[in-house]
Amino acid sequence: MAVKKQSILVLDDNRDAADTLAALLASEGHAVRPAYSVRDALDVLDEDPGIAAVLADIRMPDVDGFDFLRVLRHRFPTLPIVLITGLPLTDDDVIPAGAVILEKPFAIEKLERVIAERLERGGSGTA
Repeated sequence: MAVKKQSILVLDDNRDAADTLAALLASEGHAVRPAYSVRDALDVLDEDPGIAAVLADIRMPDVDGFDFLRVLRHRFPTLPIVLITGLPLTDDDVIPAGAVILEKPFAIEKLERVIAERLERGGSGTA
């Protein structure tokens, strides 16, 4: 599946992780906006209506990726969202219905395929 190049927001409180993922996506031709906090990510989304998809880490201080997903579904219901994590999910995680989760490490090809699927379906529903 050919992936249409998009404007993508990458949210991760770990700057190195966000910048690395942003660089990988940029090398594939995407326009990428990194954000290092939920507040920064929401500011970017409010300022840039051209953001076509969001990648967000699950394990962040203050607001986790699941809560961020819920906020985005309310504020931007058609925006495709993919959650990423390098840590295993636990029985304590309350995973929103239909959340799309990629576990690190993942190949850039898999990430591109998941983004394309989210864009095709619209929103953050089940993969």
